[in-house]
Order: sequence, then structure tokens, then C-alpha cells
Amino acid sequence: MILRVMFALFCFAATTLRAEEVNRMLFDFDADDAVKTWQTVNDGVMGGRSVGQFKITEDNTMQFFGTLSLENNGGFASVRTRATNLNLTEGEELILRVRGDGRRYSMNLYVPRRRVAFSYRASFETKKDEWTEIRLPLDDFVATSFGRVVKNQKLDPTEVNGLGILLGDKKAGPFKLGVEWVKVGNARGDTFKVQCEGTYQRHLQGICNDEEAIYWSFTTTLVKTDMKGKFLKKVSVANHHGDLCFHEGKLYVAVNLGKFNAPKGNADSWVYVYDAATLQELTRHETQEVFHGAGGIGYRDEQFFVVGGLPDGVAENYVYEYDSDFKFVKKHVIKSGHTHLGIQTATFAHDRWWFGCYGDPTVLLVTDPKFQMKGRYALDCSLGIVGMSGNRLLVGSGRCEKDKGCTGGGKIAFPDEQAGYKFDQKEKETQ
Repeated sequence: MILRVMFALFCFAATTLRAEEVNRMLFDFDADDAVKTWQTVNDGVMGGRSVGQFKITEDNTMQFFGTLSLENNGGFASVRTRATNLNLTEGEELILRVRGDGRRYSMNLYVPRRRVAFSYRASFETKKDEWTEIRLPLDDFVATSFGRVVKNQKLDPTEVNGLGILLGDKKAGPFKLGVEWVKVGNARGDTFKVQCEGTYQRHLQGICNDEEAIYWSFTTTLVKTDMKGKFLKKVSVANHHGDLCFHEGKLYVAVNLGKFNAPKGNADSWVYVYDAATLQELTRHETQEVFHGAGGIGYRDEQFFVVGGLPDGVAENYVYEYDSDFKFVKKHVIKSGHTHLGIQTATFAHDRWWFGCYGDPTVLLVTDPKFQMKGRYALDCSLGIVGMSGNRLLVGSGRCEKDKGCTGGGKIAFPDEQAGYKFDQKEKETQ
């Protein structure tokens, strides 16, 4: 027995070590001479008038700041490392912790080339005044010159001898980006899996995250955990809380207080809004247009989109669009064919909509931004699906056991045109 316990502890420690060793520190700002590694390059080299500067703060972060100008055909500011071998390899990703201003930045990778203004580029969004972790797989970087895509130039990570952060979103005005560190991780070698701590009375309905915490809807309980699944907060809620989404510090949950899937309706559809930090309820919005019961919700371009149940025999699905004040805008039709009980989960990620549906087999529907079908797949994301940075998805899972309660979990998947999405190859081989 003692040997078994010791072996289990050893395995746990080894697993923890592997998780920690996945990420290698590339740049931080703790050293006194950290400033010597970096330099600014702005559009003044082409006659522009943008001002970009950087400094190392007392908190040991780098602050990249200035004013973007579009005058004299300018429009970019950047901060980059001086030439140094970064020892990157195939299958890795760059991870950076940033505090943004709500603008869209680019990470540039530099290689020895004679071509002018050549780099490999991947863009990322920031949240105003919030620290977030950005993950950029090396596979996502595209060759550019003067901001234009260069075809047939695949990145060889071993060639990279510098990196930089560039702002060129064509919006004149001040900007400020904080950077705490830049790390290198394994993009696909170890699939991220998470188990929500605790058991709950009802089954999992949906998940969302802000890449700092994960939010779980267990029908009558909202739960907040860290990204490793450690319990932080929970609150009891009305039956039936369904799928949910995160936007600007708030959780938006599709709620039905009436019946689901009845041919004559009899639903009572709402969206409840909660403070993501405290899980305190803030307000409620009626969404009675969702005739057969609100079950899921997603967000895109300052609009909310609610999905829900359907009775048998309906050979399409519906998405109900609301503005930011939850005034009804439009009912969209998805020519999906029949799905059992309609749509349960929804998210907009990586330039497409993802909808999870019950059934045997379960169904994933993928559409373009205008709800035109791109694919229908026998995949199960009916308990939650949400986009993450680095071209990733977090797919929910769960189970209920009699006299024990219900549990939930999630794991990373990668979009795939043929398969819908795929989990890590190593994990698939061990399933």
C-alpha cells in the first residue's frame, strides 16, 4: 500500500513537472539590463509620423506606448528585439502575457532575408486594461512584406532570430500595451484538459472563459474555477440555466423558465446577466422571440445571438439576434437539417459559428458568420464549446452518477475543415 501511494505521488509530481516544463521563458523584464534587448522601429523610416516608445516599469514589465499617425502614408509603430537566436522548433507556440488597450496588435517574427520589411506575422486582440495570456502557434504565422501576404514562404522556426510587437490597425491615436513576459510552449504536444472541481445536482449545460477563469453552467448552479479547474465561486440559480458566454467582465446566460421543445411554445425565454468576478446577478432581459426555449448564447460584433430548442420534425435551426440592449433584431435560419431538440450550445470563434446539438449521434454544426452551412459533423460539444486564443477551442464534457451528482470538464481541440475539430494526436492514440 505504501509503495502504491509513493508511486502515485511520484506520478503526480512527474505530471506536474512536465506541465511546468512545457513553457520556456523567452523574455522577461526582471534584469537591470533588460532594456538593452529591445528597440523601437516606427514608420519614420518611411517618412511617417507615428511615435512609438517603450520603457521598463517598476513592476518589471515592458510598456510599449505612443501615438499612431496615418499622415505621410505612415501608420505603424513597433518594438522588437535585437538579433538573437530564439531556438524555436516546429510545433511550438509563443505565449505572452499582456495588458491591452482594446486594440489589435501583431506579433512579428524576423528571419535573415534580403527582402525589405519581411517578417512572419500573427495578430492578436487585447482587452482594455486587462491582463490576458495570448497564445500564438508558430503554424499560424504568415509571411508578409510591408504588411502584405507573401505566398509560398512557410516559416522555418529554426531561422527566427528576433521578434517584435507591431501596431498597425489604421486607427490614429494614442496606444499603450504592457508586456509581462514572452514564453515558448508546446502548441500540440500535450493537450490541455481540465476537470471542474466539485459535484453538482444537475448536468453541465455550457462553458465559457476569459482565459483567466472558466465559467460552468450546471443548470441550477453557476460555477467559477481557475484555468486548472480549481473551485473559486459558485451561486445557485433558477432552473433552467443553459449555455453562457463572456463579454467585458460579464456572463450572459440563456435561461428558460418554461417548457422546452413544445410545438405550441409555452417557453419563457430570458438572458440573465452576472458579474464575472463575483457571480452576482446584475440584470435580466426577456428574449421571448426564442419560441421553443432559450438554451444557448454567443456574442459577435456587439450583438448577442440566442439559440434554443425545437420540436421534432423541424428540418432547420434558428438563431435569434439581439443588440447590446437586448432589443430583438432578426431571426436567422440555418439550413442544417434536423437536429434533436434544436441547438444547445453556441460560440463564435476563429471566424465561424460553432453549434453543439444533442442526438445519437451528437452533432456539431459549423457556419460562416452569416449562418451559411460550412459543415455538419458527428462530434459532441453539446455540453459546451468556446473559442480560445491560438486557434483553439475548449470543448465541454460531463457526466452524472446516481447518488453522486454531476461533474464537468473540458479539453482543447483544434479546428479542422474536414473533421470539424480534432483533439491532440497523442491523446487520440491513447483513448
